[in-house]
Amino acid sequence: MTDDGQREILARIGELLERNGEAALAGAPAESAAYRWLSHGFTDAEDVADWLAARCFDPALAHELDRAGLTPEQAAARTLSGRGGYEDTIAHKIGRGDLSLEEARRIVTNDFWND
Repeated sequence: MTDDGQREILARIGELLERNGEAALAGAPAESAAYRWLSHGFTDAEDVADWLAARCFDPALAHELDRAGLTPEQAAARTLSGRGGYEDTIAHKIGRGDLSLEEARRIVTNDFWND
């Protein structure tokens, strides 16, 4: 990737993160936050947008979920499962430590076979 290409991707992802607010920026300037996504292998703003829509604001978590075989669409499924007694997305609950990856896999598998 050329320097110009990387700058363009960083700018697009940075703009996206700014539009999604503080949770997406995690206290960092937009370019720094965008670089974190890029360093975890996310080189497409649409992919980042899909993870943000799943309420997955941490690129390391998005990378971990992706490596575990979960898609952003699956991670966006809302659930009451896990700790805390609240409903939120699978990704967000995993990120807060209120749902394990194994529990998430069971939910996704159950949804697949029962739809």
